[in-house]
Amino acid sequence: MHHLGNDFIVVDFRPYEGENCEFARKFDETFSPDTVRSLCDRHFGIGADGVVGVLSPSREKYDHKMRIINSDGSEAKMCGNGLACFALFVCGFAQDPGGSGHKVKVETLSGARGAQITTGPHGGPKVILDMGKAAGGFSKEIKVAGRKFKINSVSMGNPHCVIFLDEPLSAAEFRRLGPVIENHELFPGKTNVEFVTVRSASEIEVAVWERGAGETLACGTGASASAFTAHSHKLCGTKVKVNLPGGRCAAEIKTGGRVFLECSPVKVFDGIITLAL
Repeated sequence: MHHLGNDFIVVDFRPYEGENCEFARKFDETFSPDTVRSLCDRHFGIGADGVVGVLSPSREKYDHKMRIINSDGSEAKMCGNGLACFALFVCGFAQDPGGSGHKVKVETLSGARGAQITTGPHGGPKVILDMGKAAGGFSKEIKVAGRKFKINSVSMGNPHCVIFLDEPLSAAEFRRLGPVIENHELFPGKTNVEFVTVRSASEIEVAVWERGAGETLACGTGASASAFTAHSHKLCGTKVKVNLPGGRCAAEIKTGGRVFLECSPVKVFDGIITLAL
């Protein structure tokens, strides 16, 4: 599945939970970093930006539990596009358009996240995500790779570094600077990096270098962090169109910094994964 080209291998682990078989070992043991890297390899595996695990929740207050492992084998606490695909999958909307209108409460490593499945303007599924409250952090000027930037740290349940530019970076500069900032000493656990160009009071353009995945076509938490920061700096209003390399989504910032993100995830294909355990 994917949203705006940010693609995931969605694995339904629920049928195997509690069974006495090798595959029923804990998710993080079955999908080890080496296994995930192999599956996400675009030449020798299926190819993806990460693996999303569908699991049973640990508490009754949740409907489902999501785990996500990045393509480099590291685990993400939260992923907006992964959550959009997850919600579409668990509601069965990818197979049954009659699933429209479902609401789910998902357990993630960053806490509860909500999603509602509705019908989009062209008849396809639309997912509205409650991304939770954005939390602004420090803002400071840094010098990296011979250039100065003012960076803004933001948390969407995972770390982000939002940088406003007058014009987008060239592809070469983006790929040169992205990993340097991701691994900057200010971010001991690494960070997602968003290079943002404000086009109007209601539209921004974002290029994302994702922590643990590198260059991706889109990032839901990155879109949310960028829209929130643009609004906080009075560069945009409460409703923001976010243009990413893979397409457009829409963010709305509510009172208190809660961000809602409108997505249109897509199921591409399904199949069976055979693992050598």
